[in-house]
Amino acid sequence: MTCVLCAQPLVIGQRRFCSKRCNDRWRATVPSKAFTCPECGTTVLVPANKLSRRKFCTRACATGAFNKKNLRGARNGNWKGGRALYYGQDWKAIKALVRKRDGACMACGKTSEENGRALDVHHIHPFRFSGNNSAENLVALCHSCHMRADDHGRAGSVKFLRDLTPKRPTKREIRRLRQLIREAERRARRRENQRAAAEMSAAGASLREISRALGVSHETVSRWLKGYYKVLERAVRYGAHRPRARSRPLGRPLLSCPSLRPGSSVGRARV
Repeated sequence: MTCVLCAQPLVIGQRRFCSKRCNDRWRATVPSKAFTCPECGTTVLVPANKLSRRKFCTRACATGAFNKKNLRGARNGNWKGGRALYYGQDWKAIKALVRKRDGACMACGKTSEENGRALDVHHIHPFRFSGNNSAENLVALCHSCHMRADDHGRAGSVKFLRDLTPKRPTKREIRRLRQLIREAERRARRRENQRAAAEMSAAGASLREISRALGVSHETVSRWLKGYYKVLERAVRYGAHRPRARSRPLGRPLLSCPSLRPGSSVGRARV
């Protein structure tokens, strides 16, 4: 094979031209046409014979277009699911009005310049429960204050913004309240039975008679009269955490280990 321009024989690795000089001289003879990149909008000159195959100006534009088309949303390798939040119609206009009205974070006074971006708009009553986008239910917060307000869940506005509007209790709070009510009723009923058992015992009734009258076993009545299982007037404070053990002073041996007990053969050998 020979060079297209100078007819010199080609060596291994050369396709059409023997040198870069011949390649440049041949390109100067080929007319060029303007090509506009659809990705970045830049206009470049491309040889007329390659204009039909040219799609982008650079490889970076080609890669960006491919990623936008094929690696968006669920087709992206980093996709983890989720959904876009929807706060009703005209949410952008409502946010702009609230930011203009407040002007700064209503919790710490930080401006949008100090926040590094536009202020967040927080729903005092969460939108997923109330669906309320009125100006009275919206407040402008900085990014950090908004995260602190949302970390408290449904009661975030009450704890962080000190909103005195009563909130509907959650299911967990309702279950806990019912449990406390049942425990208080059980405690009051046992207290009344203990008082009645003491009065009947003072009147000369036997354990079996007291147990039949109160509907409990005679052994339970006997323990009540002896002072066992006495119900307090107020419930005991819940304490799930154990007290912290005292730290052992340095240099003192652990006597619980049999090899370190005084008088043991192993302890004498080690000493």
